[in-house]
Amino acid sequence: MMQPPLNKGITLAQYSPWVWHVSLDGKHAGTVSGDRVVGFTARDIHYHSIGRGYVSAEAAMQAWVPVMDSHR
Repeated sequence: MMQPPLNKGITLAQYSPWVWHVSLDGKHAGTVSGDRVVGFTARDIHYHSIGRGYVSAEAAMQAWVPVMDSHR
């Protein structure tokens, strides 16, 4: 299931029930994983955490906004 872009070229595609792939301007940037019980974690392409404890996968996607801004 592909979601429409939420912010600044960021898209989210569900890979499995607990993992989503995050893309920035069409390029794979990392993942979001988790659930509503333990929270969601955003990780970069190298699996380094860039944020955790988010209440939803969509909220975790916003962790990429500063990352994307630094690459523009």
